[in-house]
Amino acid sequence: MNTQMTKSEADQNGVVQSVAASKPRQARGASRAGASKSGTKSKQDQLIALLSKHNGTRISVIIGRLGWQAHTVRAAVSGLRKRGFEVATSKSAKSGEIVYAIKARPGTEAAEPVEASS
Repeated sequence: MNTQMTKSEADQNGVVQSVAASKPRQARGASRAGASKSGTKSKQDQLIALLSKHNGTRISVIIGRLGWQAHTVRAAVSGLRKRGFEVATSKSAKSGEIVYAIKARPGTEAAEPVEASS
């Protein structure tokens, strides 16, 4: 007994083959691998850009821009410190929120001002 169905029989019986399942693995992963090379910034890069502003950035702004929770922002800032960034923490006089600012990048002296990257 032949259990294979022809394509028209499969369509009639409601059997649908997934498009992703029919693609080879390498082709599926290739689109994701090229995404970072297309010019989109990673969230880590976006965080560095936000913290590189002259007066730094409030935690609420970082949460809104990156879609992170407060504990994720704090962990990412801690990771930047481990990578050699000098990150200053202060409180906003108006709102009382935490404000983070990069004072020095890895390999630079602390006295040098850091300019925002474009």
